[in-house]
Amino acid sequence: MRFACIPLAAALAALFALPAEAVVADRETPGLAEPADADDPAIWLHPTDPARSLVITAVKDAGGRVYDLGAALVQSLDPFPSSDGQNSRYNNIDVQYGFRLHDGSRVDIAVASDRGQDVFRVWRIDPNDAVSPLKYVGTPDPARAFPDLPDGSPNPLADQNTAYGVALYRDVAADRMYVLATQREQSRLAQYELVANPDGTVGTQLVRDFRFPGMLGGSVNLAGRQFEGLVVDQQTGLLYAGQEEVGIWRVDLNTGIQDTEPFALAKGFDATSPLTADVEGLTIYYAANGTGYLLASSQGDNSFAVFDRQGLAYLGSFGVMDGAATDGVQGSDGADVTPVGLPGYPSGLFVTQDGAEGRRGTNFKYVSWGEIAGELGLRVDTTAYDPRHPLAAIPEPDTWVMLLAGLGLVGLAGRLRRRTA
Repeated sequence: MRFACIPLAAALAALFALPAEAVVADRETPGLAEPADADDPAIWLHPTDPARSLVITAVKDAGGRVYDLGAALVQSLDPFPSSDGQNSRYNNIDVQYGFRLHDGSRVDIAVASDRGQDVFRVWRIDPNDAVSPLKYVGTPDPARAFPDLPDGSPNPLADQNTAYGVALYRDVAADRMYVLATQREQSRLAQYELVANPDGTVGTQLVRDFRFPGMLGGSVNLAGRQFEGLVVDQQTGLLYAGQEEVGIWRVDLNTGIQDTEPFALAKGFDATSPLTADVEGLTIYYAANGTGYLLASSQGDNSFAVFDRQGLAYLGSFGVMDGAATDGVQGSDGADVTPVGLPGYPSGLFVTQDGAEGRRGTNFKYVSWGEIAGELGLRVDTTAYDPRHPLAAIPEPDTWVMLLAGLGLVGLAGRLRRRTA
């Protein structure tokens, strides 16, 4: 069974795949020229003034770019100097709220995977600085994320089997914050804890890694098929991980138990799937009582698939098309969404990378969630979720017990490899 233990509605929706609905971006960031290349955005919400919220992005060899809600450039994050013959290259980026520094103060942070040098770059976000809000707080000589290969052999930096996709998870109950990262060219993820150092810097410590089956259905070899897109449900601790050519897997970070096969396979493995490889950016739209949506970039057909957050039924797809003031999105990598109403986006905001170098170059598109919701008949819920207090409105326990049981998250705990940094 390709969609193991998924409700009948999901299977029927996938069987009769819906055409992608068309939406148009309201704004777009300036086009980027080499060495800059747009890749992954993260939306940061200002604590007191929504108008000063930011879109923080990774642009590969040129480092990072920070934009305001008008899509204007606020700050450039320069890449680090070359190390061991490898240039710094920011691949993915994410944000989180309320990290506790060593002195007990709380800061919002952004973390990027530096694919070129196999490390994590960490910034605190200063809400009082409108010119240079991101301040680097990473350690001067960070440890490599993946110093070895899955078989335990050394991993030469020049081979670039390095930190690739990245997502942050805040365990509110334990007051701990984690980085989840994928290893390029490998079927492997790892979890790291962010560590506050006495000198005010922030480092990482390996907690565990996750290995995924080398075979699918006993006959298809998945070895070396990399993951990139990641998102963690901040209310349940459920990690969604996109294996680019294969589909979307889940890992329960509370127990360490992971899927035995993807809950959604790409078209190369399931002709009825709404996902056309590569499966790329993943993001979650939160609504009341544990409802909402998982959005997945279907790079191969320039669309975004929408799954119900509670039952994972496929609900439809949308594509960002050419408009009067903005062009459409092709080959999207990363994306992010917030349900929180913002100036110019009272129904919430969806931001995606545009990978095509068309008439404006690679950049990031801003789309009103209200337009997406209207086209697909989805909910608009701007008040139910606060990312600074994600557990203020959590799903009913029985709902998520039933969901986790239905997802078939069984069996692979023995694949976990626990190590110390």
